Amino acid sequence: MRILPTLLCLFLTSSIFAQKVYVLKQNYPIGKKYDYNLTSNQIIKQKIGDQNVNLSQEIGTDYTFDIAGDKAGDKTIKVIYNRISMKSSGMGNTMTMDSDIQDPAKPNPFSGLKGASFEMTFGANGSIKSVNGLEKMLDNMASKMTKDTSQIKAIKASLGKQFSAEGMKQTMESSFKIYPDKPVKIGDSWTVDTKMQMTMPIETITTYTLKLVKDGIAFLNVNGTLVSKGSFDSMGTKIDTDLKGTNSGDMQIDLKTGLVLSSHLRLEMFGTMKAKDQNIDFDMEGINQITGKEIN
Repeated sequence: MRILPTLLCLFLTSSIFAQKVYVLKQNYPIGKKYDYNLTSNQIIKQKIGDQNVNLSQEIGTDYTFDIAGDKAGDKTIKVIYNRISMKSSGMGNTMTMDSDIQDPAKPNPFSGLKGASFEMTFGANGSIKSVNGLEKMLDNMASKMTKDTSQIKAIKASLGKQFSAEGMKQTMESSFKIYPDKPVKIGDSWTVDTKMQMTMPIETITTYTLKLVKDGIAFLNVNGTLVSKGSFDSMGTKIDTDLKGTNSGDMQIDLKTGLVLSSHLRLEMFGTMKAKDQNIDFDMEGINQITGKEIN
């Protein structure tokens, strides 16, 4: 007669454990600093008429997030560039830019980014609510490229297209707008929609699934779709895109702070682009990675 109550107790305990909920959100404590390293490696294959053009690109960015303030869960964060580098190879040529290379004889816009900073307001769900301080950063970048004051305005205007407030907001959200809008259980999924237009326009619809919680770390599966259907300007030429693809991988998040400890995503995009009535077959494979750690 004691077996039934024991089994019932075990069943209830198991059910309670299975229903345990977890809150995943940005919860950085004020005064803390975190280092984030983002890397993106891409291989791009294009066919323009009878010509095959293969390109490879490696981009790395290292930031410090200095948590300066809190208002109703929204954090004011000073974002400091520690390093940004890019290497692009194709058609027998290689171009390298690195903020660590400080050579006055070789104009390098990235050299002005080392130590540069701006502020953003970071919501609990990972959304970026505001971006401030980019004007000073652009001044510094332009001054590292030329001492000719008549050229600085034009250079700032060009750099401003890439480092605009909206562009920075979209860039940050594409990496950090990842959290659910309510507590979740193991096995639960949620979907996040982000848009980005640094060069071509890309909309990403990503589904995150909580697969495991262990030692204060949430382990997520990531699966999503990519769509690029629009236009962008490249060196004065309008390019129309009709691309689609997928992103998939895994992510680990610190439950206490929401810090992204690691993220590893594989991306694929394919389809066609059109420039001056010329169709371009496009195929891209890439790996995006993030690592994060507390530094104080």
